[in-house]
Amino acid sequence: MVPRVYVGYEWFGLETILKDYKVPPECGACVVFTGIPRSAPEDGNVKELHYEAYPEMALKEIKKVRDETIDRFGVKEVFIHHRLGVVPVGEPSFLVVVFGGHREETFKACRYAVDETKRRAPIWKKEVTADGQGRWVLGA
Repeated sequence: MVPRVYVGYEWFGLETILKDYKVPPECGACVVFTGIPRSAPEDGNVKELHYEAYPEMALKEIKKVRDETIDRFGVKEVFIHHRLGVVPVGEPSFLVVVFGGHREETFKACRYAVDETKRRAPIWKKEVTADGQGRWVLGA
C-alpha cells in the first residue's frame, strides 16, 4: 500500500498511487502537482538538487498538512510525497495528489497542501551546478 505521507529516497510516482488507490465513486476530481528540479541561467544552471530533512519531524508536519487539507476543503484523500537525496534536473522530487468531489475545492486543496508543505516541513535543498559548486537554498 502506498503511504499517504512519505519523505524518503524511494519514488512511488503518480502511476503507482493511481494503481494502488481505489477512487471513491463520489470523487469527480483528481488534481496533481509535481515539483521537478529545473535548470535555468538565472538559477546558475543547476544540474541536480540534494535534499536533506529531519525525517521524523517532516513526516509529522506533513501529516498535519494532510489532515488540515482534508478538513478545510472537504476533499476525500491527499497524498504528499517528497524525495530525499540527489535528484537530477528533470526528475520529480515532490508530489501532491488530491482527490475530491469537485474541481474547485480539489484545486484549492492541492495548492494549500503544496504551499504549506513547502513552508512548514523541515526539508532543505542544495543546488549543485554544472561546475560542481553548491549552495543551500532557503525554503518557501
